[in-house]
Amino acid sequence: MYLSLSSSHTSYACAIADSIKIYDKQNETQFFDYLECSMKSINELLEGKLILFDIKNHHHNSLGKISLPFLNFDRLLSHHDIDEISNDNLTKLTEKYTRRYNRLINTLKTSETIYFIRYCSRDVEEEQIHTFYKHINNINSNLSFKFILASNVDDLIVPLALLNKPNFIYVNLNNYIDDDILNEKVEYFKIIKKYKYIYYIAK
Repeated sequence: MYLSLSSSHTSYACAIADSIKIYDKQNETQFFDYLECSMKSINELLEGKLILFDIKNHHHNSLGKISLPFLNFDRLLSHHDIDEISNDNLTKLTEKYTRRYNRLINTLKTSETIYFIRYCSRDVEEEQIHTFYKHINNINSNLSFKFILASNVDDLIVPLALLNKPNFIYVNLNNYIDDDILNEKVEYFKIIKKYKYIYYIAK
């Protein structure tokens, strides 16, 4: 199965989740699917940091929703989940992400093979990726997994220590532009289509 590790960039983050639904026919929403997040925050979640929300730092966004950070995480934000701050909404949101967290941990513990996909355009967060590997091995040492790092930045520097990992794959999305992508008028759909080659080359 494929799991999104999202991105620190909003459109590219959500597009990973939507590409998984389209190209791998998965329907269940996973924890990071529509969140903006850093690799450090992914590790903080795997380390068991409490799921709470930072209501003091919320703001209204262009989607007509509330952008709401998770409390005490490095960078973990919801942009799509609620359109109003209320106790009821926050309770439901906490319950939803607690369920997704439990589902994530169960998936990591019980799966045989997982392909993780993350997009970045600047900071590869090398040390955090190494830490992620350690967390995955601690959760399920028998899990066969690949870490797929995608970008569309031609001069992105990916450290050799990552490239030498046998289960690390770097994908420059610019190498897989076809007419379908070039002819797509909606920018978000164009991003989704840029991911489609991951599902052919990852295995």
